[in-house]
Amino acid sequence: MARKRVVKTYRDTSAAGDKTRITGHRYFIRLGLTSIKMERSGDLLSRGSEIYLKCGAGGKLGKLSPQRMPQRGTINIERNEVFKASPAISLYTEFIDKKDGGSIEIPLKVYERDIGADDKLLDTQISVTLGQTNKFLSFTEKGMKIKISASAKITRF
Repeated sequence: MARKRVVKTYRDTSAAGDKTRITGHRYFIRLGLTSIKMERSGDLLSRGSEIYLKCGAGGKLGKLSPQRMPQRGTINIERNEVFKASPAISLYTEFIDKKDGGSIEIPLKVYERDIGADDKLLDTQISVTLGQTNKFLSFTEKGMKIKISASAKITRF
């Protein structure tokens, strides 16, 4: 029996007259949660920590409220327990048009839920350089260690 020979051919699948190419001025920005570790107990009653995050200023216009993760409820973590997300949980995504490149600042806040008032464990600005691939950032504050992945890749969409 003879084997049938398969030849792959590639063709341009863009629309007729479409001049869209990667021009280097549209970026897809993404922040992801990689892991959280609590090095101390959060409550006086040693119930563990109830964590939630708020990320972003609400888009380019800044009129929307920051995105909360998880949208409802909390992440429950005991002392010396590690919460790992595989793949990274998306905290913030945005398409942005910027011809000159540079970087943008995205606010990140981590809260611990308590009766009465929530404690702010982390309040920082994450600087994302436009055009960078995955970059892993680590923050340690108030007995908590959090790892975040940040990227801003060039896209044509």
